Amino acid sequence: MCDDGEVTHPPTSPEPPTPPSQGWIATTSAGSAVLDRAGADPAGVLLAADLDGTLAPIVENPDDAAVLPRARAALERLNGRAGTLAVITGRPVRRACEMLRTDRPGLGRIVILGQYGVESFEAATGELRVPEAPPAVARARALLADAVARIAVTDPATAGTMIEVKGGAVALHTRRAADPALAWHLLAPRARAVGEDLGLYIEEGREVVELTAWHTDKSDALQRLIDRARPSTVIMCGDDLGDLPAMRLVAERIEGGGAGARVVSWSAEQPSMRRHADVLCDSPQGVSQFLEELAGRMGKDDGSPEE
Repeated sequence: MCDDGEVTHPPTSPEPPTPPSQGWIATTSAGSAVLDRAGADPAGVLLAADLDGTLAPIVENPDDAAVLPRARAALERLNGRAGTLAVITGRPVRRACEMLRTDRPGLGRIVILGQYGVESFEAATGELRVPEAPPAVARARALLADAVARIAVTDPATAGTMIEVKGGAVALHTRRAADPALAWHLLAPRARAVGEDLGLYIEEGREVVELTAWHTDKSDALQRLIDRARPSTVIMCGDDLGDLPAMRLVAERIEGGGAGARVVSWSAEQPSMRRHADVLCDSPQGVSQFLEELAGRMGKDDGSPEE
């Protein structure tokens, strides 16, 4: 308080800068340095990326989601240049493979970790690992479907809420509801209660509550990759709260003097994510541009993908 009685307030932290339309901007010294660090040692780079909201735009129906062609092309250029190229997603690994079109040439060295690392696919060997889901997941699906149907009768504006089965997980999506905010208010608590009653783990994101059988998150998946590759630079790309554990792992490495960056695909639906960015991108298009520039720093571009 000042002498004249006026109350003073501590200065607030400035908001991170806004990225250019469909582009990106470095927001920390780690973000400013990451391209040079990656270019100096491409074989030491571990690049991991989320799918939905990061490489693929968020859409109303999750079944319609697709990786941007531009993002896929950037990954092709990074394939064989980055020491480790990986996707870490809550999606089932088979669906992630479909979205990335791993049956086509260009991603012959990518590693895909689905269900937050419970499932895996190694493109170099063709090895696929998909554990069987426990009965509790099917029970959760039935309970959520019943809750959605009953509440739609009394509150028709919640109609359109959907249940997605994801192997070892089930997700409640309110994005397609006639009134998404009302659907979230009424059904998200029910989804949490179902998860707690059945002993499932609860993950929340952009208009989605996911109940999963396995207690793992993206930091576990990323740590496994780090332990295997021993990289000099770690880059994690994501857009939502489920990506924060992995991004915290990257932040700890940076604080310890290591190289890397947290690359955030920013959206108005999850504005707080910008505070966790070393590189802030405008949507998956911005992430695509960042990956293009990263690939350019990591090797001569002859216009053809590497296997």
